[in-house]
Amino acid sequence: MDEAILIFNNFKSLLYSIAYRICHSKEEAEDILQEVQLKWLDQNIDSIENPKAFLSKLVVNRSINYLNSAQAQRVDYYGPWIPQPEIERTEDPLVGKEKITYALLVVLEQLTPQERVVFLMKEVFDYSHKELSELLEITPENSRKLLSRAKKAIQATDISVEPSSNLENQKFIDLFNRSIEKGDLTPLLDFLTADAKMSIDGGKKRRAPLRTLIKPTRIFAFLKGVLPHGFFGDERFVTEINEQPCLLIKEKQQLISILFLGLNPEKTKVQHIFIINNPDKLKNIS
Repeated sequence: MDEAILIFNNFKSLLYSIAYRICHSKEEAEDILQEVQLKWLDQNIDSIENPKAFLSKLVVNRSINYLNSAQAQRVDYYGPWIPQPEIERTEDPLVGKEKITYALLVVLEQLTPQERVVFLMKEVFDYSHKELSELLEITPENSRKLLSRAKKAIQATDISVEPSSNLENQKFIDLFNRSIEKGDLTPLLDFLTADAKMSIDGGKKRRAPLRTLIKPTRIFAFLKGVLPHGFFGDERFVTEINEQPCLLIKEKQQLISILFLGLNPEKTKVQHIFIINNPDKLKNIS
């Protein structure tokens, strides 16, 4: 038992990171980790040649099951569903060689579960197509096709997902914050694309439009309407979460919102504003 626990703990950070990056939910990733640990401790580990591959497969299978069920559950979700932000503090060398921005998490939501898994495991966790074929019980060729489809879908998006966007992203976050502080949101219109969107995830627990707002004029009208009513709290701090600049919004020292921006591919304007208001998705961010 002690050896089994030691082996599991050696891979715990990696397994959590895989589950979170697939599911985009801290609570679900933790639940999956707990299930996998119980399953692992029930094995005859002497018969398992590659514990990393065995544990990764358990995590991936449960994560895919979650995605399949989550798609049905989100039909009934109140308003837009946005990935839960997470501060990953681990320096474990096993955890992804590539960093994932919050914008990429959002874009990954558009992929099928298998496309998402193949992209993440290949591009982030450096698994080979042979390993992926064993992990997903598909052929290496199918794995390559899934990766190709995932990359094309990501490249076709109207949002820049690279960490290289952070300098420009920081500039727009600062401008957004200054506009709020001055009580004049008019400058926002100048840095939104013609078909800009704004999604606010309140989960029926905080004020939020039921649908994603489209076009700068609609976004501006909503923000102007809620600005005098404490929507942007009494304190704001620019920081970095999920490898991307963001705005923490607090009221009486309590976090009430996180705002991320998705830039257009040219990184010249804001294509999408993401605001997480749902307190269930903020409780792990200080």
